Amino acid sequence: MTAALGKRKRGAPKEGGERDADKAQLQALLQRHFEARFKPLDATFSQPAGGEDEDDDEDDETLSDPSESEWDGISGDEDDDTPKVQVVDYTASKTDATATMSKKELKAYLSSKPPSHTAAAASQSNLTKKSSDESPEDSAAFLANDLALQRLIAESHILSAAGGNASHYLSTAAAATSANTRPFAEGRTRLKTTDMRIQALGAKESVLAQAKMPMNMRKGIIKYAETKEDKRRREARENGIVLERAVKKGRVQKKRSERAVDMPSVGKMRGAELKISAREIRAIEAEGKRKEKGGRRRRR
Repeated sequence: MTAALGKRKRGAPKEGGERDADKAQLQALLQRHFEARFKPLDATFSQPAGGEDEDDDEDDETLSDPSESEWDGISGDEDDDTPKVQVVDYTASKTDATATMSKKELKAYLSSKPPSHTAAAASQSNLTKKSSDESPEDSAAFLANDLALQRLIAESHILSAAGGNASHYLSTAAAATSANTRPFAEGRTRLKTTDMRIQALGAKESVLAQAKMPMNMRKGIIKYAETKEDKRRREARENGIVLERAVKKGRVQKKRSERAVDMPSVGKMRGAELKISAREIRAIEAEGKRKEKGGRRRRR
């Protein structure tokens, strides 16, 4: 006889309190099993029974109220979590410490051995030796200062003339003016100082000298420069200002060019034409007559 299969009856749904009790019982069984195998827990935290229902109610409220679900911007807590911008400045020149080290110091720096007392004493002795070398009066620093002072005295008239007039350094306004009053004065001053230093090194002619110009203009320029220099030196002498020594330029004597080997000793050669003056012809004839007279006397 076949057994009749029927629908399985579904049990009545349990209430919320029974479900919570079953869950708490299962949690207690799991805790006892865990404590039997491991160290017992310090304290137990039980969630209140109405916690899930409250969460569900809050979710329903947030879904039902659209005004509260709008985005209110970034809160203060989120601002703290944002990464900060790191600023790196490459304008200032930073020299590495290893770049200034000597080979011995760099080798000791890269080695794994700790520095010994003898190395420290040697470095200290080197420092004292350097300081003693810099102390004497004939050191390179003092020579450089002397050279700078000589250049300042020699170029003082250029710096003073960079103002409004040549006697600018004598006026009280010279101390008050911080910049040059003439246009492009810095470029002119730099060009003149460079020209003076080149001439001091042995240059024959000035860079600023113009090679070709009318003679009247050149004489006027030379005369104006001489009167200007005399006035400057006279005013400086009256005011007790020390200037550089005046260098007197002597007249350059033109040396007569030497004749070439294949050139004739009489006359001037112009292209392919030899020009002999009447004076040279008379000199040659007189020399021939003297030779003839001398020969006759010897025969007698």
